[in-house]
Amino acid sequence: MTQETSKKVLIIGAGPAGLSAARVLSESGYSVEIFELESQVGGMSKSVELFSQIVDIGPHRFFSKDKRLNDFWHAHTNGEYEKVSRLTRIFYNRKFFYYPLRGFDALLKLGFIESALCVLSYCKAKILPFKGDSFESWVANAFGYRLYSIFFKGYTEKLWGIKGSELDSDFAAQRIKGLNLYEAIKSAFFGNGGNKHKTLVDEFSYPKKGCGVVYNNMKDEIIKLGGTIHCDVEVVGIKTHNKKAVGITTNKGDFSGDIVISTAPFRDMVLSLDELDSKTKDLAKKLKFRNTILVYVEVAQDLQDSKIQDHTKTINDVSSGTSLFKDNWIYVHSKDTQTGRITNFANWTKDLRCGKDSAILCLEYWANDDEPLWNLDENTLGDTAKRDLLESKLVADSRLIKNVAVLKIHKSYPIYERGYKEDLHQIYDALDSFEDLYFIGRNGSFKYNNQDHSILMGLMCADKILGKNCNLWHINTDYDYQEGGKSE
Repeated sequence: MTQETSKKVLIIGAGPAGLSAARVLSESGYSVEIFELESQVGGMSKSVELFSQIVDIGPHRFFSKDKRLNDFWHAHTNGEYEKVSRLTRIFYNRKFFYYPLRGFDALLKLGFIESALCVLSYCKAKILPFKGDSFESWVANAFGYRLYSIFFKGYTEKLWGIKGSELDSDFAAQRIKGLNLYEAIKSAFFGNGGNKHKTLVDEFSYPKKGCGVVYNNMKDEIIKLGGTIHCDVEVVGIKTHNKKAVGITTNKGDFSGDIVISTAPFRDMVLSLDELDSKTKDLAKKLKFRNTILVYVEVAQDLQDSKIQDHTKTINDVSSGTSLFKDNWIYVHSKDTQTGRITNFANWTKDLRCGKDSAILCLEYWANDDEPLWNLDENTLGDTAKRDLLESKLVADSRLIKNVAVLKIHKSYPIYERGYKEDLHQIYDALDSFEDLYFIGRNGSFKYNNQDHSILMGLMCADKILGKNCNLWHINTDYDYQEGGKSE
């Protein structure tokens, strides 16, 4: 072993980015030590056992055309994965709308008058475009303000906790680039010519026993290669000397190392750097994160109940043989409910259900630290989820609800507040002056990553440490999603 490859790498966080970097570096001869806040690896992509079934921390699909990324992912599934057909729709006014919008589908369900008003609104936006660089202006120009208010505004403002006019257009550009009302109408008459939106795929790979299988397998391989993983450890800061990373400070003491990789919340770790100038720290203080509340509800699926039979006739969009929606997850656009997204894990793989007949729904809520919702107790949050399911008619009868569990995730989403990008790039530039210090992952680099982007960041971070030239800041910004069609 050379002196170079005997260096110790301290990695903060055992999520997709941290574990991927650790996996490559440990195989390359580096001494790897990981520090994880939770008792289990996988970060926001882990799986847990609940009500004698398996669930993920919200919905997590994996798709990429990047061969290296695909090979790396599949190598850690042990071949135990399925190709899952994706269905994710918008639930509005107690009806399901395909997303991306399909011309005839939307026309039929909105009604002729409302559809005509939406088209007129779109035409108006083409003649007099909305100005500015906000999410609201971007989407209103692409779809018209009326459709924006129906299908985007409510959900977006629930998620981010700010008005659409205060959210940066980056979020729209990354997530719905290439979509607009004209394309939806054109595809209704002429088809889409085989072109699909980059972030919306028809099929994705999914481990039979949950997304967390991949990260547990990574953990096992890292340990086999001599790496160490500390769980239930809180990292409170990064130590540097002469602008070189030399260690970390935790609630269980200090640890020394030659290289530090952080996937912990970007703002906190940046502010912990004693050698960083005060101006850059002031910029970091402006960065904000949003919290997530997950309420898991176990629902019986008994079609013998007459009320359920009536319900299936009313909505006519339910799973075959069940009383629940057939989507992997749905986006809820309704002022009558507080939830913004609901996952039905019964529609992923049968193995997740572990032989049980019931389905587990995961309702997502979002809040800041100082909002009343974040500070509600589990019973109240459970009652909120039950009420949302019943009032929306997604669940027909309260007697079908068997169990409820609540999970709170602190700092789960970096908030793309309008103008954030200029401040963030200045912080990136300042951090580039530090040696052997890397920031990767969704929280670690303040980017709204999918797990494939975070894994890619981990792989490329390892590449950079191994001497390859790459810019980690550009992943999920200039990096092409390379998504579309079906996985191979």
